[in-house]
Amino acid sequence: MRLNMGNIILQNRKKQKITQQQLADFIGVSKASISKWENGQSYPDITLVPLLASYFNISIDDLMDYSNNLSTEQIRHIYTSISAEFETKTPEEVWNSIEDVTHRYYSCAPFILEIGQLLLNHGDLLPGQSKEDKIKTYLSKAQELFSHVLEISNDPVLLDKATNYSAYCSLMLNKPDEVLDTLGEYVPEYYSTESLIAWAYKAKGERQKAITTVQSSLFQYVVVMLSQINNYLQLLIDKPEKFVSTYKKGLSLVESFSLKELNPTIVANFYISSIMGFAQMKRTTQVLDCLSQYVDLLDNMKFPIRLHGDEYFDGIDDWLNQTDLGHSLPRDGNQLKSDFITIVVENPFLKQYQDNLEFEAIIKRLNRVKERMSNE
Repeated sequence: MRLNMGNIILQNRKKQKITQQQLADFIGVSKASISKWENGQSYPDITLVPLLASYFNISIDDLMDYSNNLSTEQIRHIYTSISAEFETKTPEEVWNSIEDVTHRYYSCAPFILEIGQLLLNHGDLLPGQSKEDKIKTYLSKAQELFSHVLEISNDPVLLDKATNYSAYCSLMLNKPDEVLDTLGEYVPEYYSTESLIAWAYKAKGERQKAITTVQSSLFQYVVVMLSQINNYLQLLIDKPEKFVSTYKKGLSLVESFSLKELNPTIVANFYISSIMGFAQMKRTTQVLDCLSQYVDLLDNMKFPIRLHGDEYFDGIDDWLNQTDLGHSLPRDGNQLKSDFITIVVENPFLKQYQDNLEFEAIIKRLNRVKERMSNE
């Protein structure tokens, strides 16, 4: 089912014989926003939905054409709307929104899975005392949601995701045995199902679909490989030669697949992992070089960051469109801007360089980047 809110707004506006401008004035938005809602080009912020329903004297369910079986488009809209609330509302108000939609759509397994991920990605911004306490609290709540998905769904893809996310929660909650009980002690053998899909399309004569399938698979492999390199670097602090070798391989991967343009956030994580490793090994030259590359990366970032293809991955946009969050990232753009800066200026491993003149120059550049980001 597609989100039909635009038609509901249009029908009720005409029923009440009011103009788009009159409705815009009441809601507190522009006439252009009303037009986009009615044409299905965008949707009202989730915080405006109760106001719209009240104005038309209908229920929220009727306004949203409610069904327990939310579409991918509806799930994305709710996820991104709640993520945006962190910029305008208190943590308590955002948590109330999360609880409200969770109760409303508790039987929709794909939606509950996404809300669990939202808690993983934004738990540090929700109500609580210390950052550590908040992360622990919302990891536990996310794990409860993933367990609920396992109870109500029979979709193998959802079950696999819920199992893996639940194991991630166990790991972050310092329950390693629980992770191994859930996932097993060894990495399972991998069988490339995407190859079967691609060759099935080829056998049907649908060559472009076969290409898109392989491209989307390769795109994911590249991103996952760099993510695994980030993880591997953190395990190699006591093996300097292998650390440097792994770092160089990561740089080659970034360059070979133009990852700075395709997925700058994963490259930022790679630089941070490298910086922290070199700092622990007391390799000042490499720390400063990585920091300089990191700031260069941030300086070239354009917000909002959206996943996309390029000349090489020229067939993945349709695949991105059908993923859980489409072209969007799990973390809100404004929060990413903050994360990119604080992870350097508040990093305990970098305190040792505070009196280094080159480090001071890099921090000044970073502050200029921060100012530029805040104006975007």
